[in-house]
Amino acid sequence: MDSKDIYALLVKHDERLKNIYSVLNRVEKHLEKLNGKVENHEKSIAKMQVLGTVAVVSLPIIINIIMRLI
Repeated sequence: MDSKDIYALLVKHDERLKNIYSVLNRVEKHLEKLNGKVENHEKSIAKMQVLGTVAVVSLPIIINIIMRLI
C-alpha cells in the first residue's frame, strides 16, 4: 500500500465516523424528546392516582353525610 491508498482509507474512515456521530446525535436528541414525554406521562399518572385516592376517601364520607341528612 502506498501513501495514497492509506490517505484514501483514512478519508473513508473519517467519513464513516462523521456519519456515525451524526446518527448518534440524532438518536440522543430523539431520546431526550422521549424522556420528556415519559416524564410528562409519569406526572399525569401521579395526578390521576392522587385524584383517585382523594375520590376513594372523600366520596364515601360525602355519601354518608348526605344519607344522614336525608
